[in-house]
Amino acid sequence: MKYKFEICIILIVFNFSCSNIRKKPKDIKTILLKKTEDVQPFSSFISELDYIELKFTQNNLMAGKIESLKLLDNDIIIKQSVKRETELLRFSEDGKFLNKIGQIGKEPGEINDPRDVILYNNDFAVWDQNGIKLFSKSGDYKEKLFNARLPGNRFFYSKNRFNLFHETTAPGYLSEYAQDGSLEHIFNRNNLEYSGTGYSAVTELAKDSFHLFSPINDTIYAFAHEQLIPKYIIQGKSYPTLVQTLKKAGSLNPQETLKYLNNNRHWTIKTYLENRNFIFIVYQLGSYPFHLIIRKSDWQTTYIEEIINDIDGGVWDDPVYLSDNDELYIPLNAYLIKGHKIRNKIRHGFEKVIEMTELSNNPVIMRCKLK
Repeated sequence: MKYKFEICIILIVFNFSCSNIRKKPKDIKTILLKKTEDVQPFSSFISELDYIELKFTQNNLMAGKIESLKLLDNDIIIKQSVKRETELLRFSEDGKFLNKIGQIGKEPGEINDPRDVILYNNDFAVWDQNGIKLFSKSGDYKEKLFNARLPGNRFFYSKNRFNLFHETTAPGYLSEYAQDGSLEHIFNRNNLEYSGTGYSAVTELAKDSFHLFSPINDTIYAFAHEQLIPKYIIQGKSYPTLVQTLKKAGSLNPQETLKYLNNNRHWTIKTYLENRNFIFIVYQLGSYPFHLIIRKSDWQTTYIEEIINDIDGGVWDDPVYLSDNDELYIPLNAYLIKGHKIRNKIRHGFEKVIEMTELSNNPVIMRCKLK
């Protein structure tokens, strides 16, 4: 397994400051990662299934690796990497290409390695290598709001403040800025130099109420009313979590720490998705993936090793987004679909997806509604 972060500095996650955190132990639930050999059909946890073709080829676009996806005002916003460059694309809810958000480049008005995009006063705010920039819905540059040359991959807007999620890096776990870029507050301040994990998650569960996940912290925090509140604790059964393994590694140098990680099996969360009703997690033990679905109303947990599409016999891949309507969004590249052999199924339909992909070579979003 490859790690995209600086191991030697990550160890400070164990000394997470409580200066900006209100603890409520009775409210904290446990997310347990464990092995399973359970094989589940789609129909056991999915009630509806459909496909959205992202119309790349007819717009002379090059389809790359979809790194993330989100819905903003019912539009599908794709962040994809093409030829070592990252771009933001906007599609309608039925897959029609609408526009690029900004142009790739390092000049003023261009986007340089975008990390995240959010809605801001009916426009798009983009955090890239240089700062927070504003673009119209049609993708035109409007203005640079402020500089933010800081580590991090996610940000959000709440109560007239931009909040930048840095995980365990400088200037702190979370930093809060006014609209003019003036620093208002830092939650869990630190002075660490650190490159980031490449994956984290911020979920808005209600207006001005967010959950923050980092794979290098065993606590998932809720952020509301200017407070960070521990919400869930991640624990591993039979094997330690990544954070626990790093703690055992102690003060080894980066190369020795990486060797220690490779030689000691541990749990790592690859994907964390959450909405008001569900949590969907893809986690690994070494290179072996597992899936965990949690129904939050009664904390019912479903552990799955292998998922089989018995609804239409189609392909399964890891989801990248969970909508407010309990729908998982799963990008499927054309090469995954072409030549796929359909086996046991309840209904027809995936045959048309194969035919469509063979003609267009477009990627497809599989949309699955959780039960």
